[in-house]
Amino acid sequence: MMRAYDEQYLDDAMTNLGEAADYAVNACNMTLQKFFDLFVTTGFATQFGNGVPKIISGLSGTELVHEIVVKSGIEQDLPEVQTEYDCSPEYWCGWILAFYQWHTGKSFKEIKKYLPKLKFVFYAAGTVQYFAQPFLENGIKVYSAFAANAVPVAEYTFAQITLAAKGYFQAAKYYRVLPIRSLAFANSSVGNFGCKVGLVGLGAIGKMVAERLKALDVEVYACDPFIPEETAKELGVTLVDMETLFSECDIISNHLANKPELENIFNRKLFKKMKKHSTFINTGRGAQVAEYSLALSLLLHPSRTFVGDVIKREYFPYINPLFWCHNAVLTPHIAGSTGNEPQRMAYYMMTELEHFLSDGSTKYEVTAEMLERMA
Repeated sequence: MMRAYDEQYLDDAMTNLGEAADYAVNACNMTLQKFFDLFVTTGFATQFGNGVPKIISGLSGTELVHEIVVKSGIEQDLPEVQTEYDCSPEYWCGWILAFYQWHTGKSFKEIKKYLPKLKFVFYAAGTVQYFAQPFLENGIKVYSAFAANAVPVAEYTFAQITLAAKGYFQAAKYYRVLPIRSLAFANSSVGNFGCKVGLVGLGAIGKMVAERLKALDVEVYACDPFIPEETAKELGVTLVDMETLFSECDIISNHLANKPELENIFNRKLFKKMKKHSTFINTGRGAQVAEYSLALSLLLHPSRTFVGDVIKREYFPYINPLFWCHNAVLTPHIAGSTGNEPQRMAYYMMTELEHFLSDGSTKYEVTAEMLERMA
């Protein structure tokens, strides 16, 4: 099918419509329905759908809303131009609508007729915990691309596990200043043969990590009270309690659900049980780690390593005790979808929607029970 504009402009188009929806609803206090009504009736939707460069990439989301309001002639307070946007549900609604319009070639006018009577939400991103419950309570079904976002997190985790088993993180650091110690550290690491890997949580991400670890000669243990023995056996995983996992495993990786009661669940008691050359990996939630206890453990045991893609106060890492630990490797929350990877989430939801409309079959419906276990 001939597209209205080249795919190289698609990211700009999706971002701009997402920003416009976010700004219209959360800054201008419009309803999402009102914004899209104005978007269509002012003719900007037609220009957007036709790929007019100024509309899909020349204007920012805020500027697009300003143009729409001016042309519509309505009285509307317009806060000052917004340069930073939260990834709100409205943002993702605009984001996926831009992709859907480009992918299908349907006009926004045709798409808009589905919006007033909301029965289903297709969310082209990861966790839906912070907004899904009210929809579910009102009989609105929610579908999420959590499985798509789980893929890069599982890939990132698998990479960190294989590197940690080789002693890579500290060996690479020491090689610049003391090559002999670097080699000694690598030789004292367990390696990938017979390494014991512990997964805390076997949700979508944890299961994907377990599947990938089948390619290695490692022993995989897991702690997850929701997983039956049969499922664990299929994954090649041995279920154990948390204390056993921390005391027996060479590498421990967190994939717990995002729940308030799990705050600081990784604490001094568990860190004291870790092996001498063990590594703790966290791609779950920073709030789940008692960071001062972990920092103390790293200080007292220099051969231990922490690999953290999530920490508390991510935007101010300098005030985090782990930032100052030489044996802590921190990355800025990049395990999830980055670069081209968000497009995978859009494709997952597009495919889900197409199947739903054609024969009613779906794979990624989110239930109230699942919300309890989602990362």
